[in-house]
Amino acid sequence: MSTPSSLPSKAAVVIVGGGMAGLSCAASLARKGITDVLLLEANTLAHAKASSFGETRMFREMYSDPVLCRLAQEANRLWREEETHAGEQLRDTHGLLFYGESWDEETIEGSIPGARRVMDDQGIPYEALDAAQIAARFPLKPKANFTGLFEPTAGAVRSDKVVAHWIRTAREAGHQLIEHCSVAGLDPDGGGVTLENGHHIAAGQLVVACGIWSQLLLAPLGLAPKLEVWPMLWAHYTVNPALADRYPQWFCFQKERGDDGGLYYGFPVLSRTADGRPRIKAGIDWAPPELRVAEPNAMVTEPPTRLVELLDTFLFNELEGVQERVETVVSPYSMASDVNFVLDRLTPKLSLFAGGSGQAFKFAPLIGDSLGQLASGSQPSVDLSCWSHQRDAVRA
Repeated sequence: MSTPSSLPSKAAVVIVGGGMAGLSCAASLARKGITDVLLLEANTLAHAKASSFGETRMFREMYSDPVLCRLAQEANRLWREEETHAGEQLRDTHGLLFYGESWDEETIEGSIPGARRVMDDQGIPYEALDAAQIAARFPLKPKANFTGLFEPTAGAVRSDKVVAHWIRTAREAGHQLIEHCSVAGLDPDGGGVTLENGHHIAAGQLVVACGIWSQLLLAPLGLAPKLEVWPMLWAHYTVNPALADRYPQWFCFQKERGDDGGLYYGFPVLSRTADGRPRIKAGIDWAPPELRVAEPNAMVTEPPTRLVELLDTFLFNELEGVQERVETVVSPYSMASDVNFVLDRLTPKLSLFAGGSGQAFKFAPLIGDSLGQLASGSQPSVDLSCWSHQRDAVRA
């Protein structure tokens, strides 16, 4: 493996960031036969302080936004191709339950009525459930007025397996993936980068994909999109082994009440603790306004006490069989006001992915393929105008 002191002075493609977007882009370029690729990561690949860390992510087509629904269907087609390339299963299909209060107002995850309309329009199969049916099927305690939609073809991406597959694909193609290599600045035209040690690397094409830290590199060029950084809390909880195979993958929609944002999510049992106890992953799907920041390095990194209390209260009161919280994590989400991404070419030589908004990993093959097409001089094969850097929601 190359080290920062032995890096080349130029590369056909330079990628800044070794998380979901950067690694999926590298893998896409590898499959296109592009070998002169240099990926620079300031920390370690998919490290624990970034949003690509963790063993699972959801995939689904249950969206209130018809455009995102269509793009999710394209991403799922590409996931099947990704699994063919990997020679192994990268996803678990076990369905997804949307349940909770049903009202016609969109949240950052959409809404139950909105999702139902879009799935009806696009012919996506689902099952409508009432509170009694939800309680009978799953170890959940829905309130009497709750309704639900179950999408049987949704499930979880094994993100740790996916990351390992991308790394393997890129390295086998001869790409250099360099860890602990911080970029200090970008050339004004996007034609290269300067490292913190002063070393300059010219780039035929530059892809900036370093999550919340992209803003720091783009701001001096006047190209930074308008984004906020949200600290998003998630945790693992051990559960009663007798119920381990009954937990669904779920989103719970509730109206905001006081300091409780009302949106929670969880996964089925997909892993165990070191001593063999089954565990589920669950999280809060909002961040209080006072914790949202513009400066990436200003985000809180320790789990906020009040958010931990709210998550514990929900898990222990609204699910059956939850025993103990055994791990607590804060992940940084880069959020646009319209909860959409930025994936676009900013200059003839510079392309960007940012604003993952907590839902990017499910689109990873589409993101990587699109960035790979931009970096190889072509246009994405699907219409990504909803992710344009020139839309009003992200124009600074």
